[in-house]
Amino acid sequence: MTARRPDARTRALAERRPGDPTPLGEVVNFGPVTLPEFAAIGITTVDQIERLGAEEVCRRYVERFPERLNVNAVVGVVATLEGVPWTRVSAGGRARARRIVADLKGLFGRP
Repeated sequence: MTARRPDARTRALAERRPGDPTPLGEVVNFGPVTLPEFAAIGITTVDQIERLGAEEVCRRYVERFPERLNVNAVVGVVATLEGVPWTRVSAGGRARARRIVADLKGLFGRP
């Protein structure tokens, strides 16, 4: 059995340097639904997520798209900061995502 080579979007995320203005569409973790939503809140590059931090990015996202408040969306942001696909986010990253979601539910008055 041979190891699968990562696709271009996975490689782009793993190989990018902090601060590079890599468009979200060039990395794994953002797809056809989330890309335009993030663009609508003015976030189009990975370095913007790095500068703002996961908490602020997710707060802006949920403020504009409250129906999208879920752990999976937040895991994608956290995984991007870790430089990995959302399916490989660390246990600490998953815990961080759950904490962000809980904080946002409190902030926006959701159960």
